[in-house]
Amino acid sequence: MSQWAQALGALAALVMVVFGGANWRFPFLERYGNFGFGVAMLTWVCARFDGAGGRQPEWYDTAGFSAMAFVGVSRVVRLSRNGTGSATGDTVTGEGAPLHAADAENNLRFYFRHDALPALHKAVDDYRAAVRATEGAPGQLRHQAQLLKTLRIRYERLRDRADLDEAVELGRRARTRRGARSHRALLLTESSTALRLRHDHTGASEDLARARDHGAAAVALLHPRHLLFPLCASRLSHVLFSSYEHTGDPGGLDDALGHLRRALDSAARRGYARTADEIRLCFLLTERGRRTGSAGDLAEAVATGDRTLARITPKDPLYTSCLHHLSVAVRATGTRWERAENLARRALLGVADGAPEQARAQLNHALALYDLYGARAEPGSLAHALARARAAALHPTADLPTRIRAGLVWSDISVAGHRDGEAVEAGEAVEAFESVIGLLPQLASQELSRADQEGRIARWAGVAGPAATSAVAAGEPAKAAVLLEHGRGVLISRTLALRTDAGALRAAHPRLAVELDALRRELTSPATGRDPETQRSVRREREGRWERLLREIRCLPGFEDFAQPPTEAQLRAMSASGPLIYLTVTAHGSAAIAVTPDGIRAVPLRVTPEEVAERARVLRFCFAPERVGKHTFQGPAFEVLGWMWDRIVAPALSAAFPEHTAPPSPGGRPPRVWWVPTGPLVELPLHAAGHHRGGGPALLDLAVSSYAPTARALAAARARSGPALPCGSRLAVAVPAAPGFTPLPRSVREARLVGRSAPGALTALTGGDATRDRVLAELPRHVWAHFACHAVPDRTTPSHGKLVLPDHLDTPLTVADISALDLRGSRLAYLSACETAVTGPRHRDEAIHFASAFQLAGFPHVISTLWRVPDRIAYDLADTMYEGFAAAPEGTEVARAVHDVTRLTREKMCPNLPGIWSAPAHAGP
Repeated sequence: MSQWAQALGALAALVMVVFGGANWRFPFLERYGNFGFGVAMLTWVCARFDGAGGRQPEWYDTAGFSAMAFVGVSRVVRLSRNGTGSATGDTVTGEGAPLHAADAENNLRFYFRHDALPALHKAVDDYRAAVRATEGAPGQLRHQAQLLKTLRIRYERLRDRADLDEAVELGRRARTRRGARSHRALLLTESSTALRLRHDHTGASEDLARARDHGAAAVALLHPRHLLFPLCASRLSHVLFSSYEHTGDPGGLDDALGHLRRALDSAARRGYARTADEIRLCFLLTERGRRTGSAGDLAEAVATGDRTLARITPKDPLYTSCLHHLSVAVRATGTRWERAENLARRALLGVADGAPEQARAQLNHALALYDLYGARAEPGSLAHALARARAAALHPTADLPTRIRAGLVWSDISVAGHRDGEAVEAGEAVEAFESVIGLLPQLASQELSRADQEGRIARWAGVAGPAATSAVAAGEPAKAAVLLEHGRGVLISRTLALRTDAGALRAAHPRLAVELDALRRELTSPATGRDPETQRSVRREREGRWERLLREIRCLPGFEDFAQPPTEAQLRAMSASGPLIYLTVTAHGSAAIAVTPDGIRAVPLRVTPEEVAERARVLRFCFAPERVGKHTFQGPAFEVLGWMWDRIVAPALSAAFPEHTAPPSPGGRPPRVWWVPTGPLVELPLHAAGHHRGGGPALLDLAVSSYAPTARALAAARARSGPALPCGSRLAVAVPAAPGFTPLPRSVREARLVGRSAPGALTALTGGDATRDRVLAELPRHVWAHFACHAVPDRTTPSHGKLVLPDHLDTPLTVADISALDLRGSRLAYLSACETAVTGPRHRDEAIHFASAFQLAGFPHVISTLWRVPDRIAYDLADTMYEGFAAAPEGTEVARAVHDVTRLTREKMCPNLPGIWSAPAHAGP
């Protein structure tokens, strides 16, 4: 054997060891391990038969066979550690598991090639069988991960919630499972993906938190050179982007981009490209570029999309997705509109008809056509854009966020087309808004926590105002009022639906009434279960039964509107006691819509959202606790009150009382007016509007004002309303001191005022006695409640706003606690607590605050305090109010009594301090 043959054989033995025993720390060797080992072994064998130099030395065979033995042992050890096999075959994997898994993989590939649903169903069944066959074995982790992935794929195709819930349940204990690191990482990643998907489609923040936990744990298990690292890092990037969308924190978007780049870098070091991740990079760069205005991000996004599109073929399953995201990136640059439209159109053609992704492609094409219309006034592009947006908004299988976005784009295009004189019906925008408003209640499923419900609704806040403006522009003021009623107070409406009077149903259909009452009790009682997942399932099941029952009832003659928001006719009937005036202000127009028995009329308002926000800021400055009692700071406030009269209230009254330039003269009994402000107008004290200096007109001199969060809430309050200025037992809650808050020394004296003019019993809870549990226990026993304490609104999650009691740090009394009560028989709640009718800007149209909470609980009349006032002023206001109640003639309405006291305070006590006499506001009948 020649020397060169010996050297070549020795080198081949070494190469066998290197390639055959390589692990994930050497990606190149692992990727080409089998090929390298085979070539080296063939080289060693060929050199062994070289006869040019005589016999081979003894060490030659020893080196070769030792190398082969080393490779064999190392592979057995790796297989054993990974739990995928052993020396005895089925001992670890379980009998039949490999066959089931192989069948599942084949069926899954067949499904992707031919979109054959039977193959997908068979793949799920096969993976279930593989999981059962490996019960208790380490190999089960890998099969569970594959089953979880397949269930998620089937959910994305068919939108069957049961698949997603099964996937989530499979991964529930993935964080604590033991086994091979790679298999644990794969299971955690698939679990994270299922949780993220459920969050995206339902809005549950707990799903998102678990998705982040599982995704981060998966990445932490793997070295950046591991074969699975690119997949796990990419999936974590998806989760972080969902977190960014949920919170709005730009850092989440940066984190998502960072992990995606790590995934791409890891794959590149292994010598391959991940097409899906490159497309995702294009998308994330576009999103950040649009958010920050970074031309560099947008340019990189387009370059990434172009590079990926050039590398793949039209037959690639990701080709359509690449076209779509590249179109979005090109459109975001604000140039090359024709190319963006061409890419969007090609992407749409590549999506299967009826697939959920079709709506997203239709929406993108609509936006591209709309941009083309704006840039070139391309003939026909607006009509095509309108058709695409309409189709996306009405798509039957698309997710709710996509449909809502499409509906808003549909409305924008309609408004623009009508404004530009295109062939677009004036009512097209109204139809678009109706489609969006019809979807809003579905956003806040009862399976979610209250905070998640509020967050989900707030994401689409402010839809009702533009909808009403469009209806007014189309000459349909009645529809504008209905849209404002249906598009606001979504959570309030749902609560009121649960409490709809079923007397008529009980008389006509007693069986359905009994079923309705039973379901009501279930829906208002806590869901019980062994864990939060079970409780969620119970709530969702109850909600489904409730919706089915309501549909059944509404099919009956005479019950078509059962538990529905009011119709136009019902709104007009409600205005018999006085006009109901909706006020809306938007960037595209503002209006007052007055509902009266003889019709619904609208007048335009010469006011913008920016002007309202500025006037509200001025009032907050003038009415701050340190300035509200000082007349030297009140000049700007008087100017704002006059501006409110000229721009808002006077025009609104002209629509409510068309036969007069203003309501009937002050000489007679002033009429009632109910105000339903929307958007930023909720921050203004409309009842105080007027020129109070110099004898000019003022609303206080012309009408008795009350507020209503929605007309439906007002109707419910009227149905519960009893005697005016009610007699009966009264509850007074006074908190002179609470941890973390300034003392209120006069609150105890204020509580004593509640007994004035009260023939019934008085229960006073003061100091340490005024705990949350004690207050909740006493409220059902009294018809009148008075709170003298601090209140803290929560502008992010308004149901977490609290009345500050002595135990507020541990067990706060929240808006949600009060809303959940059923206090039928209650009459009046006086909230001598600051900012009890205040909510954050994202929830203005939901009216989630203590004033509405007490109304929902059963108090038809609520007197709230609009802003923070010092303890001394709060006591003086309450003292004057109770003196007025005591002096009021029997049968006086609560609203008129509050109105008379407010006028008295303005005229005789503190005429130069509008922040004092305008602080109390009445809500109710």
